[in-house]
Amino acid sequence: MIGTKQLEQLQFDKIKELVRVRCHGKKAAEMCHSIAPVYDPPYLLKALNQVNEVRQLIAANNFFPQIEYDDIERFLHILSLDNALLHETELMEVGRTTSTINTLVRFFKGKKQNMPHMAELYSGTETCEFVSEEIDRIVDPEAQVKNSASHELHRIRKSIADKRRESDKRFDQYVNELRKLGCLRENEESFFNGRRTLAVMVEYKAEISGFVHSKSETGKTIFIEPGVTIGMNNEVAELEIDEQREVNRILRELCARIRPFVPTLRLGFELLTQTDFIRAKALAAIDVNGTLPEIKEGFDLHLKGAMHPLLLLQNKRAGKKTIPLSLTLNRESRVLVISGPNAGGKTIALKTVGLLQLMLQSGLLIPAKEDSVCCFFEKVLIDIGDTQSIENELSTYSAKLKSMTGILNQVNEGSLVLMDEFGSGTDPELGSAIAEAVLESLANSQTRGIITSHFGNVKLLAEKLNGCVNGSMLFDLEHLEPRYILSVGEPGSSYTFEVAERIGFPKHLIERARQKVDKDKLKLSRLLAEVQDQKTKLEDQIQRSEHEEFLRKMAKEKYHTLFNNWEEKINRERERKMELARLADFGKKYLRLMEDWQARNDRKEVIKRFIDGITAETKKQEILRKQKKLDSYAEKKIARIKPAIKIGSKVKVLNSKEVGEVEDIKDEKVLVKFGILKMTVGMENLIIVETE
Repeated sequence: MIGTKQLEQLQFDKIKELVRVRCHGKKAAEMCHSIAPVYDPPYLLKALNQVNEVRQLIAANNFFPQIEYDDIERFLHILSLDNALLHETELMEVGRTTSTINTLVRFFKGKKQNMPHMAELYSGTETCEFVSEEIDRIVDPEAQVKNSASHELHRIRKSIADKRRESDKRFDQYVNELRKLGCLRENEESFFNGRRTLAVMVEYKAEISGFVHSKSETGKTIFIEPGVTIGMNNEVAELEIDEQREVNRILRELCARIRPFVPTLRLGFELLTQTDFIRAKALAAIDVNGTLPEIKEGFDLHLKGAMHPLLLLQNKRAGKKTIPLSLTLNRESRVLVISGPNAGGKTIALKTVGLLQLMLQSGLLIPAKEDSVCCFFEKVLIDIGDTQSIENELSTYSAKLKSMTGILNQVNEGSLVLMDEFGSGTDPELGSAIAEAVLESLANSQTRGIITSHFGNVKLLAEKLNGCVNGSMLFDLEHLEPRYILSVGEPGSSYTFEVAERIGFPKHLIERARQKVDKDKLKLSRLLAEVQDQKTKLEDQIQRSEHEEFLRKMAKEKYHTLFNNWEEKINRERERKMELARLADFGKKYLRLMEDWQARNDRKEVIKRFIDGITAETKKQEILRKQKKLDSYAEKKIARIKPAIKIGSKVKVLNSKEVGEVEDIKDEKVLVKFGILKMTVGMENLIIVETE
């Protein structure tokens, strides 16, 4: 689809590296070497959707299982063999990785609604709970076979512990005896081959029976295993041999039990590695603001807010802003000819489009707005940079001609052509004629393409050719600085003299050069520059105007929000005060009743007043509830009728048959005309009459 040299020109290897460094496992990292653009729409759509589902999950800070695992392929191969034996640490790695696989299988099978493509990836996979449970049952977290693995192992280890205690007891007693005789060094004991030895002064060696293990470099100390513990230690050594045999037997039986699950484990490990790879692509996408644009059939491209990922990362580190790129290639505008000043961003625009297309066709998300529309091209044909070849004795022009010839021989409707400064490297007049011929050929081929050029005749031809459109990189004439913004619709000036002035080229040489240039050509260049400058200023004004309008809307919304909050607060405060006043009044009445109750002998009157007060308060509360209900009904009806009622609407008043016409509306009050009679009515009391 595209050559290695073109991939190098677009720094595609650096994109692959962004993914590789985010892989956890070695095999997933190796998969990054195979990242390459292909033309396989079904495969690419599935791959892109898988990455996008994981990206969205991680970007939203939702739970995603830990991708931590060991490379168990070699262990699975050993397990598949009869009478295989894996040691404790190896089985622990198998167990840990199996637990990770089980977690992923359960997780994605429960995500059929939210992550259908990842769920489909795991649809045919089963968990291997038995494997992880069996390994956990036999091997402890310190990579030792558990005592509970067999009764025999438990018996052997208990015997070893008992005999070691007995050996230590005899050793300590013997040390105490020798210490009194003063024949031991300060460092009384040491270990050799797992056996405790005494550090004995060489002159006392004849007095101590035992086995000599070593001697110090000075020759003044000899290390003796005392005879009182040799027999016991020999028994321990024999038991340790029995222990290892029993451990090996247990591990072989464990390997035999999990051997039937090896095919499932292999499939699970492949999915785990693939998930690690997908996750790495998702993490890389998050770092470069990658998204999945809309993918359509055909060969149309509509990029919005696209950015070169490597430039974006570089600018992030430097605290700079990256200027986004937007452009369209379709049947009406198949070939875009970009002109403008040197170092103005033409080549970067070309590389951005090329790199993003290659990323997309390699299953990678791209830094562009999600409402961009992209496609998959059958071929991406690129000619960027100096293609001079010393080995083949090709000049820059010859190499470019050869490259252009190769491109022209391959172009069709399903190809994307990216050519930088085509026709350069030879006599400008002849080179521009070649460039015209190439542009005509590309336009006739129905291919999609982007070409950069400084040739004026190429810009003019692009205006005439069906399917071609001019574009230019904007330049700030006031500050003599490129703006790195692509403007589609008209050609741009190369700003040759302006750029020369910007970099400090001698002014007298610039003036002399101006005099040598054809007046009409200079006038055209100046005209293009002025038109472009005016457009730049107009766009700036439009942006400022849109920004100011946005700020006005925000201020208005903020005012309304604050006003509504204030109004609600006032209403709540009013209701609170009314409630406090009611309670205070109720309290005063209660206190008076208490005083009367204590002062009077006849308390029937007090009881009657209390009951009357409660009854009155109950009726009052009932009236308030009804009023609130009516108010709520009125509010709901107003909310329902307000959008529908207009001046000229036919309406009736509740419980009336007369039909009137609305003449004016102010808030929730409506002026209605009934013949010669006019009256103002609240909206809640109106019914809209349907007219045929």
